[in-house]
Amino acid sequence: MTTAEQRLARLEAIEEIRALDARYCRALDDGDWDTLVSLFTDDGEFVGLRHVRGPVGLRRFFAGLAREGLTSFWHHVSNLEVELDDDAVDGEPAAARVHSLLWQPCVRDGVPHVAAGRYDDRVVRLDGEWRYRRKRVSFDYFAPLADGWEKGVFSVEDAAATFRTGAPEPEVEFVHAPIDLAHRIDGREGAPVLVLGPSLGTDLHLFDEQVDALADEFRIVRYDLPGHGASPAPAGPYTMAGLARDVVALLDRLGIDRAHYAGVSIGGAIGQQIVLDHPGRLETLTVIASAARFAEPSSWPARAQEVRAKGTAAMITSRAGVWFTHDFVRTRNEEAVRLLRMLGATDPEGYAGCCEAIGAFDVRRRLPEITVPTLVIAGGADPATPPEMAKIVAHGVADGRYVVIDGAAHLTNVEAAERVTGLVRSFAAGPRGGTAPTPGGGEARGGRRASHP
Repeated sequence: MTTAEQRLARLEAIEEIRALDARYCRALDDGDWDTLVSLFTDDGEFVGLRHVRGPVGLRRFFAGLAREGLTSFWHHVSNLEVELDDDAVDGEPAAARVHSLLWQPCVRDGVPHVAAGRYDDRVVRLDGEWRYRRKRVSFDYFAPLADGWEKGVFSVEDAAATFRTGAPEPEVEFVHAPIDLAHRIDGREGAPVLVLGPSLGTDLHLFDEQVDALADEFRIVRYDLPGHGASPAPAGPYTMAGLARDVVALLDRLGIDRAHYAGVSIGGAIGQQIVLDHPGRLETLTVIASAARFAEPSSWPARAQEVRAKGTAAMITSRAGVWFTHDFVRTRNEEAVRLLRMLGATDPEGYAGCCEAIGAFDVRRRLPEITVPTLVIAGGADPATPPEMAKIVAHGVADGRYVVIDGAAHLTNVEAAERVTGLVRSFAAGPRGGTAPTPGGGEARGGRRASHP
């Protein structure tokens, strides 16, 4: 194709994508769920109000919007922006990112409101037609309709009337497709198995100091998160339930029935999810610098979007002050640089998918179901998961212990390596998980924290 023909093809692609968006809005207004589903690829997904994927999950989701509060009335989209990918097939654009603003009537607590938000979509051309591969929605604010927009036209009864009954379809809970996680095994054969789960933006070498100290006592299994280290990075979003399933599948492949587990940040969340979804697989659980629900859940999709657009290198400057204290960076600068290089080497899609898993993670109400002996370690200088947040886990589980290590930031196992290693060792080795010592920190049993220096 000539340059002029390529420019024309790009202009035509933008108009076709605008037409796709118009069809989406019209079908949503008309309650035409079958047409809505047809606008997505076979593996297409909707992210935001809920994670759903595939024709069955999408149709049930759209048909249930009115019952859940959002309706198909006057779904208005504006400020549509199309960013075509540089890649092309036979000279024609094949994929694009689409951003737009939306306004939508809804019901909150039985009161009509208008919701304002945005779409961030991924579209692809298949067989000459543009389709949504991922449609992501987020809402910025909700305003009552009592004194404003379309007063007297929209009502709760109107919202209820938009629900179209039909043949019952199974509820679909989104869980990402299985991922074969990269791993490494160290330590003495026949020894108790200890699984180590890394933090977001790091790989399995986060635990090098723990492995050096514990290899004579444990058979140690480390794994890489999707897109981290040597693990593949399929398109996100991911879910904590899916990541827990992937770790359990790794243990199955290795012929490991039961293991001790210690994880940092998202690694600690994965450990909690394993206990909840796969009971009997863990003997003890050590949760380091983690939470039952991470701070500011709505910020994680925004971080995922930023990383997809700018890459993980864009996160390096901001993470240094979260991962480490100033003293650590000053005295162990080479180690800080080594860990930040892991972040820069992480695949943006893998990082973003894990961000979305973190944003959706919330097991606070299920903590009493965690009955294995659980040790929670918090860094006293951790801005990401501060001690009060970690304490919720220790207080909520059936058999929890809580330790604060003063002067340690988010990567507590690195900044206070000797202390954390000692805690992990004694907790996993002791009777029914043992009683954790308290070097440089405080301990609690049964969810009650003791004083610490």
